[in-house]
Amino acid sequence: MTQTKGRTYGLASNPSEWAAHRRAVVFSVRRMFPGVDAERAATEGLGELCRQIVVHGAVDRPAVVWCEAAIAAAARLRTGAGSQA
Repeated sequence: MTQTKGRTYGLASNPSEWAAHRRAVVFSVRRMFPGVDAERAATEGLGELCRQIVVHGAVDRPAVVWCEAAIAAAARLRTGAGSQA
């Protein structure tokens, strides 16, 4: 975890921590949206997390934000409204 000015953030610059969170995000998407490309949804969710960090700065619970964004991406993919890659 990374600490900045007394606040702790869930994702650090350590790639192994990001990898562990990615597995959890993919698992959550697969559980909620079987048949949807969970890897793609996780990637889109990570992109959304990064956009939020760029626009708003530090995010209190980045792993949660990432997972929620990935689930939203999976819902779009299921309805066919997902972004074209």
